[in-house]
Amino acid sequence: MSADETDATTKDPAHSYQHLKTGRAKAALSGIIWSSFNSLAPAAVGAGVFTITSRFLSPSEFGIVAFAASIAGFASAVAPVGFGEAIVQHRDITKKHLDTVFWLCMASAVVIYVALLMAAWPLSFMTGEAELALFVPIVGARVIFDLAATVPNALLTRSMSFNRLAIRTTMASIVSAIVCLSVLAMGYGAWALALSQLSAAVAASIAALVSVRWRPGWHFDRAALADLKRFGLFASGNRILTTINVDQLMVGSLLGAGPLGLYGFAQRIYQILSQLLVGVLSSVSFPLLSTLRNEHEKLREVYLSATFISSAASFPIFVGLASVASDLIPLVFGPQWIDALWALRAFCLIGLLACVGVLQSSLIRSQGKVDWWMWYMVANQVLTATVVLCFYRFGVSVMVCAIALKTCLYWPVSAVMTAKLLKISPLSYLRPFLLPTFAALLMFLCVILAQRSLADVDPVVRLAAEIGCGAVVYLVAILSLGWRRVVELMSIVKRTHSNA
Repeated sequence: MSADETDATTKDPAHSYQHLKTGRAKAALSGIIWSSFNSLAPAAVGAGVFTITSRFLSPSEFGIVAFAASIAGFASAVAPVGFGEAIVQHRDITKKHLDTVFWLCMASAVVIYVALLMAAWPLSFMTGEAELALFVPIVGARVIFDLAATVPNALLTRSMSFNRLAIRTTMASIVSAIVCLSVLAMGYGAWALALSQLSAAVAASIAALVSVRWRPGWHFDRAALADLKRFGLFASGNRILTTINVDQLMVGSLLGAGPLGLYGFAQRIYQILSQLLVGVLSSVSFPLLSTLRNEHEKLREVYLSATFISSAASFPIFVGLASVASDLIPLVFGPQWIDALWALRAFCLIGLLACVGVLQSSLIRSQGKVDWWMWYMVANQVLTATVVLCFYRFGVSVMVCAIALKTCLYWPVSAVMTAKLLKISPLSYLRPFLLPTFAALLMFLCVILAQRSLADVDPVVRLAAEIGCGAVVYLVAILSLGWRRVVELMSIVKRTHSNA
């Protein structure tokens, strides 16, 4: 490393290529705050834009853009973005590693986008959806900007510079919202959704590049690539499995744009809430757990505490949404989406495990078991595709309920692996979930009782009463029955902060 580069790394932690060795607890706590903002701001903006567009667009318009996005996602999934995770995880990183990964990503982006351009018209003819030929090139162009930001994002994550990541994401969401609402106001319908996706990628890429002093040099070092190859390939394999929307591709191909619109509507609400909750966990947990690889006691303590916090935050949101959905959907999004009611409830069940799953993923990958996680995700995608093939003929609602049941039955596999890595029994691993589960069930019963008692009341008043009643019951249950656990968590935070 040159003298200039060395000087840069000492001035700004975002420019250091090394893992944090001290101040990790402080960085993690700061990361939670900034990652909360990083998730809250885009989720709030996205929810507002989604609510507005859902009242003006039909399920078919939503469906055609979702279909184009799933095709673009299928193609871009093979990109070597996992080498960005390898930069985060690898112990010793130099500028040669960064430059090599950047040019690998950019070459892949060009190949992928050319392939999308060539496939757009044939795919539109094969599926009978003529508009695909127009939307795929627009939505697919985001792959170039997404891959350009791979190395800068990895540097920010590696140095736990969550404030810069938050600013990047917030800027992208605001730009996307402005573009979407402007195009919608001009009367271009579904084009608002397509252009907003592309503009978000452009803004995020520019913000990420500006946030670091690193700039790509003209290096492509095979030895540097070999250092990252194993983790990078398996991490890229994991990304293929998480990025490819097998379900959306199959629903669009088998049922068409209208049913896909209903499916995508329910999934989008689930994704907004997951972004709010999972975004915080995924941003902080992987780099933090990576630094604790050789500190097993602290690793276990931090992980189990995070599990309790995650479930305590996510369970009331998804259980509450499922219980008030029948009043919420027509009031907020419009009566044209009422057919998505049971699909949304099924996604809420999936959401209960999503926040837990991101912690499992971070733990397993941070401990070097990235290959195991990849094969776990392979099996998950195969099971999802099988469920869709078996149940699509019964309609979207039945199909999503079957997917949710599959998710619940498959989740114990990752739970057992997590318990093994933590060197605890599966029952000990499940203990942090008990109180949030009990409190969420009490909340659910309270909301259903309020719903039935106020059946003849104005829907707006009834919805407000349901939400207020559920929130109070859940908070009382958590604070009264789990006060000792809250005190323990505060003690862990103070102890970790003083020792890190």
